[in-house]
Amino acid sequence: MAKSDRRTHLRRNLSAWLRKHPLRTAAGAVALSTVGIGGTLWACADPSCTPAWELGAADYECAGRAMISPGNDTRINLLLLMQSLHPVPDAATAVGPDPYDPQYGRTFMSWAGMRQTLWPHAETAGYSGEEAPSCEPAVSGSPAFLGAIAADAGLSDAERTALTALRAQTGCNEGAWNEPAITSKPGHEYLAYLKAADAFHKNDWSVASQGFSALTRAKSAWVAETARYMPIRIGLRMAIATSVDEWGDFVGTEKVDKPSLEAASGAIDDYLKAYPKGRYAASAQGLKRRVAWLRGDMPTLVQHYETLLASTPGSSEAAANLAEEIDSKLLEHADAAQIAAQGKAPLLLAVADFKQMRPSGDDSIGLSTSDLAAQKAQFSAHPELYGLIEASRATYAGGDAKAVLALVPDAARQPRYKPLAFSRQTLRGMALGKLRDPNEAGFWRELLGGASPVYQRPLAELGLAVRWQRDRRVDQIFAPGSPITDPTIREILLQTVATPAILRANIANTSRPAHERDVARFSLLYKDLARGAYADFTRDLALVPAEANVDGGLWDFARQDAVPVGLFRKGRWSDGFACPALAETAATLARAPKDHRAQLCLGDFYRLNGFDGFALFNPDGNEMALGNGPDGFGGKAVARGAIYDAVIADKTAAPDLRAYALYRAVMCYAPSGYNGCSGPAWTMAEMDAAQAPTATRKAWFTELKQRYPNSPWAKRLRYYW
Repeated sequence: MAKSDRRTHLRRNLSAWLRKHPLRTAAGAVALSTVGIGGTLWACADPSCTPAWELGAADYECAGRAMISPGNDTRINLLLLMQSLHPVPDAATAVGPDPYDPQYGRTFMSWAGMRQTLWPHAETAGYSGEEAPSCEPAVSGSPAFLGAIAADAGLSDAERTALTALRAQTGCNEGAWNEPAITSKPGHEYLAYLKAADAFHKNDWSVASQGFSALTRAKSAWVAETARYMPIRIGLRMAIATSVDEWGDFVGTEKVDKPSLEAASGAIDDYLKAYPKGRYAASAQGLKRRVAWLRGDMPTLVQHYETLLASTPGSSEAAANLAEEIDSKLLEHADAAQIAAQGKAPLLLAVADFKQMRPSGDDSIGLSTSDLAAQKAQFSAHPELYGLIEASRATYAGGDAKAVLALVPDAARQPRYKPLAFSRQTLRGMALGKLRDPNEAGFWRELLGGASPVYQRPLAELGLAVRWQRDRRVDQIFAPGSPITDPTIREILLQTVATPAILRANIANTSRPAHERDVARFSLLYKDLARGAYADFTRDLALVPAEANVDGGLWDFARQDAVPVGLFRKGRWSDGFACPALAETAATLARAPKDHRAQLCLGDFYRLNGFDGFALFNPDGNEMALGNGPDGFGGKAVARGAIYDAVIADKTAAPDLRAYALYRAVMCYAPSGYNGCSGPAWTMAEMDAAQAPTATRKAWFTELKQRYPNSPWAKRLRYYW
């Protein structure tokens, strides 16, 4: 079973495991964090939502790619398609990791992270204390109102001050309108507008409607136009009020207040007739789509969205807003067949096809060859887009890779790639990989030449890195002048398939970033210890600078600013059981690998420094995923619990050592009843296999109490779990 399949299996069976193994304390829940649901351990991330570090994804993943594909968030596919239809300025430099989920590195993206990367906005801090506005509804419309009164020569300064204060309470006003301060005719119009807006925010539709209706002939051009526009908003608010549930979710068009919806539609026509180029004309045109959505008028909605997809520049943030609207208002509710039935909407149909392509309940691909063939005429103006859909279906259905090559000719020597072209070439590279074509590495190197540094190049580097990994040419990845430059890709490989020689060379290479070299140091020293290469550890310890960091934790250690490689030099060695520094313990084990005291001291190093449940990056279990392959280290990682088992099994062990091993073996289950000393588990079966029967734990407890009653460990232990 592939690791991605194991993740799904693990999630589906987690509740069943919990019923079999009830957790009696919060510590038990914490212990479950060592279960590798996501394929690796990442801090501050949904463990079921980690990227697979593969080029393609047949099913939805929260990590998007720079290629239009079924695994992407539909909004990402929509935006990539818009960027393919209109020229997008070249990105000058690469960007940093996803701002909302650093585990994606630069290769993958979340939708929110992609928006923030392409259109950066300053983070908005949450309101607290006196920073919070006293009236939230007043915030959104204030700039336009304040601009209008500032420009109106008919107002006095005193009136502007009074109206500004009243605007800040619009939507929350309790009846005090400071009317004596407003004396001019323009001032009374602005005040009447504020009263109508206050009623609107309080859902008092009748008062709001009457107030705005009386202002459509106001002397102030801003008040008159805004008063003409607001009935649209009122009608839509009234229409939708009956069609949302207690959670604010839309429950369907059948619950819409139809008379109010038609009133809103009429108000749109009235406004656009009076102000065809008005300040709200674009908004009014956009609200026609809201009316069509609330009517359930799919043909009109499809027509509007297809036109906008074809005309909205992909470099504009309006494209991102449009992608969100299409996703929520159409594609969440309509499948490819429904859109195909409308005709003349190839762009929407393409995105719907990719969504439809995701595997159905029986894991077969969702889009049939006959359904796709029936759509071909609709793509007559977009043959390359149709070819991408065909090639994608063949790829993710497990079809003939040679057929994919025929569908997507080689075009990897371009100065730049629109997302559609890059998507096609990436599929071609995947097909070459499936065939183990000897020219695959050369293909990726050529594709790198024109790939944008934003998302495209890291994905192409992933393709090349995986090929060299499969060819056991990892040394090429870390050779001087290597085209594999992405920090996350390199650091994953350092943790997984880099040999001791590669790690040592990378540590010595002062041209590499300090963080990358520290990841190499940590990976080398941890594997030396865990795999029993104790003599190597004593030598490699000299590669750790005296000032190396010890403060960082081990949960997602590679994504931290500072890697805690100093733990191997300056960590904790003992908290009651006498142990020397780790270097001395390792030297003892190098001479005598079965020295029980040194073994127990190694276990205490793991325990005291947070290594229980720790794992370096754990890749998905197929050869096309980054990080799979031999690493040149011998042996198998030994968890702390195995150390205690070995000492307990040796009846000739010194009494004080055996007593301590019994004590620690029992404490592995405190207080949750879950074995916290067995290392990370990647499947439920592994988790179950790591649990010693309760009878065994009781036997440990009883032997410690009866055979070593004078031991400090027997005196300290009061329970077993």
